[in-house]
Amino acid sequence: MRAFFKSLAWLEPVVELARLGIFLVFVGLVFLSIASVVRQRPEATRRRAAQALAGFVVAVTSLVGFLQVDAWPFTNWALVHTLRSPRIHSWEMEAMDMSGRLWTVDPRILQPIAPEEFGQCLRPLARSPDAARRPVLEFLYERAEAGRRTVATGRRFPPNDWLLGPLSAPYHFTARRFWNSPVDVPADPFVSLRLVFLEWDAYERQRDGDRAVRKTIIGEYRPGG
Repeated sequence: MRAFFKSLAWLEPVVELARLGIFLVFVGLVFLSIASVVRQRPEATRRRAAQALAGFVVAVTSLVGFLQVDAWPFTNWALVHTLRSPRIHSWEMEAMDMSGRLWTVDPRILQPIAPEEFGQCLRPLARSPDAARRPVLEFLYERAEAGRRTVATGRRFPPNDWLLGPLSAPYHFTARRFWNSPVDVPADPFVSLRLVFLEWDAYERQRDGDRAVRKTIIGEYRPGG
């Protein structure tokens, strides 16, 4: 259905106007529902306003799902309901301390950038020369070392959570919190950081756990190296 509408180029202005109209009606119904409560209208009036809003939301959501054409804030969520390959690609950072122990670097060092957004920019590095990788690896090392110092001294980490802490609004895809207290990081500086690409089959990992994950080291950075 979505492909059919895309093939009709002349419909595009009509679709945009329809989207605008749907949004304006939605805002109007929300306003009327709130106003009926604030102005203490009779219960029957408040009920009708709430029912009109709920009915409109259900109707538009159903229409969007059938036509597969988004009309913000109503969406078909194509990102999560369409078929995807079982092959999963991800990435992580590993840092080494002076004793040779490897530590998984908390991706929250990248805030305010979301890890999944930054990860999309990393894919070309697999085919890039060493000279092109080094500035990226140096940047990641510096952020990792700054984050390590913050956690090691007991200060709030990541800095974006300084006010509300664990009650701060999460990103769309929540990353695992590897660094929560000073015991989660070494007391001394990291001596190196490496970027690792991960790949696995969803069904194989469900059966075999982390043994199904294939790791590829993309590059390693050592200060002064």
